[in-house]
Amino acid sequence: IKNPLTPIKLQIQRLIRLKQNNNPAWEKRFDEVSAVVLEHIDILTETANEFSTFAKLYSEEPVIIDLDKTLKDQIMIFDSKENLSIEYLGMPDAFALAPRPQLIRVFVNLITNAIQAVEIQRKEALERGEEAVQGRVLICLRNSTREGYYDVVFDDNGPGVSEENQHKLFTPNFTTKTGGTGLGLAICRNIIEKCAREIRYQRSFALGGASFIVTLPAHQ
Repeated sequence: IKNPLTPIKLQIQRLIRLKQNNNPAWEKRFDEVSAVVLEHIDILTETANEFSTFAKLYSEEPVIIDLDKTLKDQIMIFDSKENLSIEYLGMPDAFALAPRPQLIRVFVNLITNAIQAVEIQRKEALERGEEAVQGRVLICLRNSTREGYYDVVFDDNGPGVSEENQHKLFTPNFTTKTGGTGLGLAICRNIIEKCAREIRYQRSFALGGASFIVTLPAHQ
C-alpha cells in the first residue's frame, strides 16, 4: 500500500510547482499524471478492502495486457526522483494474459525496491564521506530465451543481494531494510506463480547490482 504513495505525492507536488510558475506544460502533464494516479488509487482501494482476506487478492480475472504501455505508465510516476536515472528499453506489440492490478503491484514493487537499493547505497556513501554514484535503474522488456515468453528485467546499480541471502529473498518476513515488512517479494512471487509464471533473481550484468526477471507467456 505504501509503495505508490511517495511517487504519487512527488508527481502532484511537481504539478503544483509547474502551475505556480505559470509553466504551460502543467496542463499536458496533468492529463498524463492524473490517469496513472487514479489507476493506482483504485488499486490501493481494492487492496485495502481485500487485505483482511488474503486469498481474495488472487481472485481477479486475467485480461489482455499491453506490457509496453503498462510499464511506461508505472515508470512515469517515479521519473521525478533526484540523483536517479530510470532507463526503459521496451518493445511494441508485447501482450500477456494476466490479472492487471496484480501485475501492476509486482511491477511497482520491483521498481520501488530498485530505487530504494540505490538510494540507501548513496546515503551510506555520503555518511562515510565518500562520493555517491548516480543511481541507475534499467527496465527492459524483451523476448525471453524461452520460446513464446517475454522477460521483464529490473536492473539497478545498487549493492545487490549477498550470496548467503539470495535463497531467502522470496521468503515471507525476510528483509534487508530497517523498515521493511519482508512481504513484498513473497507476495510478488505468489502472484506470479499463481499465474503459472516465474520470477527470479540474479546479479545484474548491465549495472552490477540486483536484477529481477519476471517471465510471462506471450498472448497471441
